Amino acid sequence: MSKTKKNICITINSLGRGGAEKQCLLLAKALKPYYNTSVVILTPESIYPPRLSFINEENLEHMYLSTNPVKRFFGFIRFLKKKKMDIIFSFLPTDTLFSTICGKLTGVPLIFGGIRNSYMSKPKFIALKWANNYFLDYTIANNFAAYRSAIAFGFKEKVFVISNGIDIRPYKERQEEVGKTTINIISLGRLVGQKEYGTALKCIATLKEILDEGYSVKYTIVGQGPEQEAVETKISMLGLDNEVSLVTNASDMYAMLDASDIYLCTSSFEGVSNAIMEAMNCGLPLVATDAGDNSRLALHEKNGYIVPIYDYKALASALKKLVQSYELRMQMGVASHAHLVANFSY
Repeated sequence: MSKTKKNICITINSLGRGGAEKQCLLLAKALKPYYNTSVVILTPESIYPPRLSFINEENLEHMYLSTNPVKRFFGFIRFLKKKKMDIIFSFLPTDTLFSTICGKLTGVPLIFGGIRNSYMSKPKFIALKWANNYFLDYTIANNFAAYRSAIAFGFKEKVFVISNGIDIRPYKERQEEVGKTTINIISLGRLVGQKEYGTALKCIATLKEILDEGYSVKYTIVGQGPEQEAVETKISMLGLDNEVSLVTNASDMYAMLDASDIYLCTSSFEGVSNAIMEAMNCGLPLVATDAGDNSRLALHEKNGYIVPIYDYKALASALKKLVQSYELRMQMGVASHAHLVANFSY
């Protein structure tokens, strides 16, 4: 007797640039061969073109809900009933709470919520705890820091960790020139306070002072966000106009990573960083703060260095080791890709 495929719904707030949106689509791709899988986007706004391209390339079934809150609610209710959904997976607080209510009203057998950051505002945490403790079947954290925070906050033991995954690129040996003295450092991420670009820029200013004669760096920040003006001001204030570039409209992220030599992450809190994983996918050595699950990606003194949050002097010292050693960059870059393949294939 043939086994009926389960009907699975995956919800996300939008198709924006964020890591949750990327992971949502990767999950849909992974499940599609085995289940009837649909992606439901709560709002049709803020569409990042590569997300739409991925949907089209993978031929993922998807639908947008109305921007009108009442129409959105009843539209999703009708969709769940019509498709006879067996399981809902949600990624962020908003779509988790929305799916919890609609899923319970329509009798969906299994509903999974999501936690993706080791820190969030107290009202969101309270709402997710309420959903987890009384209505959700399980909550999936994508990182151990968020798991520990949830349990400490009073979540019932229905929380478990499934890390982010990534499409692995075949390893391509880096063609960096031996004896190169101007080293390219890169950071990817939204221009928001959490990413601590002020710390990153102080680190680069310090690095500029402590590098041995004959070495120099170029630092590229790739991202958009509300802190753009503050970042630009800080660059000028620290006298880094010749060393630092801010790219707000990158068209090919992997091309920029391939052209770089070291990846830098200075975040004050994280989940599992998609940006660090993308850098590992390009065989880059890492220097990162000990935020979220960064230490599970950057294994200290193996494929990079982990330093305390906000410690720009320690960041500069770690970068100096990599800037001044071609062999260390190559060795740690190979280790980065190998660690990604072994532990984070989607």
